[in-house]
Amino acid sequence: MKPAILLPWLVPALTLVSGCSAPDSPASKKTTATATPGSARPVHWAYEGEASPKHWGHLSPAYAACDHKAGQSPINITQAGAGSPSPIQLNYTSTSLRIAHHEHVIDIVDNGHTIQVTVDEGSTLTTTKDSYLLKQFHFHTPSEHTIDGRHYPMEVHFVHQSAAGNFAVASALFVEGPANDNLAKLIAHFPKAKGDSLHLPDEKLDLAVHLPANAPAYSYVGSFTTPPCTENVEWFVFRDPITASPDQLKAFADRLHHNNRPVQSTAGRPVSSATVAGSTQP
Repeated sequence: MKPAILLPWLVPALTLVSGCSAPDSPASKKTTATATPGSARPVHWAYEGEASPKHWGHLSPAYAACDHKAGQSPINITQAGAGSPSPIQLNYTSTSLRIAHHEHVIDIVDNGHTIQVTVDEGSTLTTTKDSYLLKQFHFHTPSEHTIDGRHYPMEVHFVHQSAAGNFAVASALFVEGPANDNLAKLIAHFPKAKGDSLHLPDEKLDLAVHLPANAPAYSYVGSFTTPPCTENVEWFVFRDPITASPDQLKAFADRLHHNNRPVQSTAGRPVSSATVAGSTQP
């Protein structure tokens, strides 16, 4: 078992849902039903046109939270708040590679909204509030969160769910630099068309690789960044970006185009600091 780590940037195969949405498990459906009555996916949504983010809250009663003026994600982060950093621990293992391309992701998926990867069970994130199991990770181009108003070329979200049905998302931003081995594996197995899925049990992604030890992160309470925009999600946005080659970033951008929700008002929500605990060595 790998030592505890605090940052998930290249997570293994997880159950894919469109973007930062709840995994399709009994627990997640129960949570979604409480937050937004009805199906989590009753109406088509998009990033442009009549179904774009500014219209999400009106597309369906299930998406009503998307119109809330407070409690939504992503946000612009200016600096960590005052006070002692809260510790979080990541204990990530390796995973086989599952990829798909359809509306509800099971393996590696390009659902038209994002590339998402479902992960093998066993990777966890522990905060002062709860303990969460890693469910999936997916990508946005350009980044959804901004730092001092700056967008990054890409952002990855690691979505976790607790036994009680609560959610936490760990996020890492990308900058141009050395190539990323995990991204190379994903790009090599991108689904050829929407609806395609792929499980490669012999192809492994190591979740601990490339993650900085004792990494600082920004912490706040927000929401999923896609409908139904479920709130009260613990967010951890790592301060230090990770690298990908220009070609790798282009490969994702060419598939995803602009799948980033505009920043939302913080509405007075504090942004505090968190510290990643543990080593990142495999």
